[in-house]
Amino acid sequence: MISSRGVDGEDVHCTMPSEFEVSSLVATTELDLKERLRTIRPIPDMDESSGQEGAELSKTPIVLKSGDWFLKIVPWIGGRIISMTHLPSDSQWLHSRIEIHGYEEYSGTEYMSAGCTEEYKIIRGHLEQSCVEESICLEGDIGGGLVLQRHISILKGNPKIFQIDSSIQARSVGPGSGGFSRLVCLRVRPTFTLLHPTAAVVAFTAINGSTQEISLDSGEVTLEGGLRPNGEWTLVDKCSGLSMVNRFDHRQVSKCLVHWGTSDLKMELWSDERPVSEDTPLRICHQYEVTQT
Repeated sequence: MISSRGVDGEDVHCTMPSEFEVSSLVATTELDLKERLRTIRPIPDMDESSGQEGAELSKTPIVLKSGDWFLKIVPWIGGRIISMTHLPSDSQWLHSRIEIHGYEEYSGTEYMSAGCTEEYKIIRGHLEQSCVEESICLEGDIGGGLVLQRHISILKGNPKIFQIDSSIQARSVGPGSGGFSRLVCLRVRPTFTLLHPTAAVVAFTAINGSTQEISLDSGEVTLEGGLRPNGEWTLVDKCSGLSMVNRFDHRQVSKCLVHWGTSDLKMELWSDERPVSEDTPLRICHQYEVTQT
């Protein structure tokens, strides 16, 4: 029991769950996570060959390689990017394990909501046996007649930049809904690796014109309204002398979130949360480029 006094002068009493109830909640969460991990397919050896060509391609990481970038994508585990290597500096930017992290996208505000672990189909991209591409388009079924589509490309006009154009689209929404889906939010969630978090900052100019720097000491920071970056924010790694610039259309992004880990950093972009129809998808198109600090 926690007791305090409210702003109106009345006593406030909050009953805390018992030790047994807390243990039950933790156990349920752990079982749910284990079930998710159990259904995820492991990443195979790139040199390992299997029987039929189509089956092999479906289980082989797709490589996008052109210009400054070497990207590795696993369509069958949330369509996530598990490796983001900048070739000129030979630097790896993503912090990733098989089942979590790397570059992920969700369809809701909740952690690991639909879109995170579903299998994605390759709907565009000239797939050869080598699985080496310059662009690819993936699509995952997130339920309720909705799909999450992701087009990843290294720009031919400027191969220093790679672009991710993602959208939540309505394909077959039920007739009783007036053509609109459940509430959804396109949540872009990359996890970057940091050798020395204390030597890194997130720097940007906000929509309100102020210059901002967010460091490890700031903890988790949510940026909304005029405090959002004005279409660009940068992860500055003072130790390596390199910076990762992330550019986006601020009209597509309602909220930005920064979360520091012990050896990683998340720089999230969130769309509005609303229903979608065939004519009103949610979309975030953004780009990454590595520059000298």
